Amino acid sequence: MRRLSWLSAVPIAAVLALGTAAPAQAASDECIKIVGYEWSGEKQSMDPADMHSGDDAYHVFSVYDRLLGVDSNFQVKPELAESWESSEGGKVWTFHLRQGVKFHDGSDFDAADVVYTFQRILDPELASGGAPLLSFMKPESIAAVDEHTVEFRLDEPVVELPLLITNKFTNIVPEGAKHDDLRLHGIGTGPFKQEQFEPNAPVRLLTRNDDWWGGPVKPACLRITVIQEPVASVSAIKSGEVDVLLNVDPSTIPSVKDDPKVELTTTGASNSMTLSMWVDTPPFDDLRVRQALKLVVDRQAVIDTVLLGFGEPAADNPVPLGSPAAYASTAPARDLEKVKQLLSDAGHNDGLEIDLYTGEGVPGMVKMAQVYAQMAADSGITVNVNVTPAESFWDDVWLKYPFVTSAWSMRPPAEGLSIAYTKDAKWNETHWYRDDYDDLLKKAAVTPDIAERTKLYQQAQELLAAEGGVIIPMFIHQVAAMRKGCSGFVPHVNNQYLDFENIECQ
Repeated sequence: MRRLSWLSAVPIAAVLALGTAAPAQAASDECIKIVGYEWSGEKQSMDPADMHSGDDAYHVFSVYDRLLGVDSNFQVKPELAESWESSEGGKVWTFHLRQGVKFHDGSDFDAADVVYTFQRILDPELASGGAPLLSFMKPESIAAVDEHTVEFRLDEPVVELPLLITNKFTNIVPEGAKHDDLRLHGIGTGPFKQEQFEPNAPVRLLTRNDDWWGGPVKPACLRITVIQEPVASVSAIKSGEVDVLLNVDPSTIPSVKDDPKVELTTTGASNSMTLSMWVDTPPFDDLRVRQALKLVVDRQAVIDTVLLGFGEPAADNPVPLGSPAAYASTAPARDLEKVKQLLSDAGHNDGLEIDLYTGEGVPGMVKMAQVYAQMAADSGITVNVNVTPAESFWDDVWLKYPFVTSAWSMRPPAEGLSIAYTKDAKWNETHWYRDDYDDLLKKAAVTPDIAERTKLYQQAQELLAAEGGVIIPMFIHQVAAMRKGCSGFVPHVNNQYLDFENIECQ
């Protein structure tokens, strides 16, 4: 892929087709130029309940607001709900809404919009990825007490409800809004309004919402695109063609870290990159094979080689080792002797040959696959790495082959353990369908005592790590870049939670 000025999104043909058709506002020097790295292609959507990847987050979190937000420590904070309280031990939750808020079409925001948003997410016909995460509530249990008060009545106590409703699908839409309309025309209450958006097109243009309840909004407009070629994205920020680069590929950090024209900001444990296998498909249906494939990994070596040190080891589950909820304090050590014994016990005395499918879906993913193949070779495992184009990886490869690389944003334990590993998860990329695992998470959701709840999460982590089909060798420390003269953007540990309203550039 070659860079075409700062518009080096994929596909390049779409950039060329854009020509001079963009609105006049798009040429404004006042627009903040933002570059991301994930690409949803034809699946791009303005409907928050239909988000597919970080690519959608670039515009969804600019156009919409949630009831509640979270900081990088996953502490809940007010957004459209100013305050909230629970009763009956966590069975009834009441939210008091901010008044005087308007949607971008001029209509008033009120309790009916909140009720509709959550009932819509739970509607099986929509098949939102948020429905499994909200399975503890029923549509009929959500009701407006008055215009500015919403009540959630649950069958059992859910003491973490405020945190659980901050997932990425719960941005509030107007009552009655339909998917076919929202997919193309986002109407939210957020700091920016949709000006230019088309699925599979390289550029999104958003303009300032001067009536935003949380204002003032500093940028007059945003121009958002994608550059998936690491050298091209760094060249763009170094040359001043773009203002904010949301993710610096680790391989390019040495070329930019000492550049006086660029400022880097690093998060703590953020995204995880994974190797995911279908546990119902040979040879991965044999637990011994899965365990062997996990034990070939030297996790610190992967971090040093793939991330150039910008990361920390993981223990094959989505909870960082430094979290109070982690089931372990250290990552599994590499053990090639045990790998060989496990393979022999599984009938693979002459070694094992498997195909691993990858693409630069996120920076460093291909290199991780290649490093993994080298490590596996030391124990007689041949891993054939099949590299596909970055722009088609999520559509044509992910979820379609039995052994693939993948990546997930950082989430609190309840959500991270559910998003891809429960039986009803929309994106169960390992075909891990275990009632005992799901039961642990369901029990945790209704356990008021924090110590007991943590134990249940830890049991789920241990089960997933020991028997599941996912290898999570590391958590990434995300590195964002701003050109000199810009300020006001701080990356979140969940790379899909984006705040652009305070960016200023000289």
